[in-house]
Amino acid sequence: MELAKLKPRKPLHGIEICEHGGKVGKDEVDKDEVKGVIDFSVNLNPYGPPDFVFTAIKEAMTEIKMYPDTESKGLREKISKRFGCKEEEVLVGAGVSELIQLVALSFVKDRVLMLKHTYGEYGVAVQMIGAEIKRIEMPGLRIYPALIVEEMKQNDVVFLCNPNNPTGQYLGKEETELIIEEAERADALLVIDEAYVDFVRNAFPSHDFSTQNLVILRSMTKSYAIPGIRLGYAISSEENIREMRKVKAPWSVSVFAQKIGSAVMEADDFLTDTRKKIGRSKVRIENRLGELDIHVDSDANFYILNVVNGKAKEAKRVLLKHGFLVRDCTSFGLPSYIRFSVRKEEENERLIDALLALKKSKS
Repeated sequence: MELAKLKPRKPLHGIEICEHGGKVGKDEVDKDEVKGVIDFSVNLNPYGPPDFVFTAIKEAMTEIKMYPDTESKGLREKISKRFGCKEEEVLVGAGVSELIQLVALSFVKDRVLMLKHTYGEYGVAVQMIGAEIKRIEMPGLRIYPALIVEEMKQNDVVFLCNPNNPTGQYLGKEETELIIEEAERADALLVIDEAYVDFVRNAFPSHDFSTQNLVILRSMTKSYAIPGIRLGYAISSEENIREMRKVKAPWSVSVFAQKIGSAVMEADDFLTDTRKKIGRSKVRIENRLGELDIHVDSDANFYILNVVNGKAKEAKRVLLKHGFLVRDCTSFGLPSYIRFSVRKEEENERLIDALLALKKSKS
């Protein structure tokens, strides 16, 4: 007798596994060629992890035989002190990706707004719920707050990546305030994903906008180059955080993550130094590419580049053979673009040389 096949829930139909950086396809390069490749496809701090992270790991080893604190109380206390909010207004999770899913499970009803070209995990989380996705157009690959505002309706959840991945644009205080005010008027929820905000010069304190209609998501893994430790946090009203806690897995944040998180919350000097170094590298990158009429612009620690032949997959493959892994932006809806992060000066120079050689070979 042939057994009937178990079918997944209808909302899961059509969901594709979200692509991320740091991956090399089997058909892109031989296995032996991957060794020694410089990874520009992930947007991590090139000057991390700092030494104090390893000290925190050693301290956490004594707690490995115990369950982690389900509330991450010690870390939440440090986060709340840093941002001047109550502990009850903070939720710690296993990276921003877990927090995105908690937002979807807690607040998504019928419709979600998101930018046309943005982080893919928003779409996956929304499709899990079975809600409608409305994409906001980005003329010239720019974010226009007015286009978000005019579309917003009651009960909408709006995901805004700021600075946006992959385009790197950062909305300042006045532009963000315009969207927040409309969320309050329409009774919608604005979710600001600030995973890369630590790399933005003169970023404004978005947590100062204290409103029931706002959830702020932040990552620690990019800023300190610790992606192996999944760690992020949400800041919102006490009521919103309470709802998200209801659907959070109890032990998703390990003892190692909590110890490291407590250590990095006191490392402002490390980030200040990082921003200065990356700022200098960005000037050099933009100037060198600009000499050959290749113009790139970003408020974050990464760039997107329209490749000469218009085929990002091919450009990625060619660069990989020269020892550089970049992000093919096809999954962002940008098949003509690659994304590359800002790394240490010498590594940046080598990538630029390869990009310029690629341009000359196709011209």
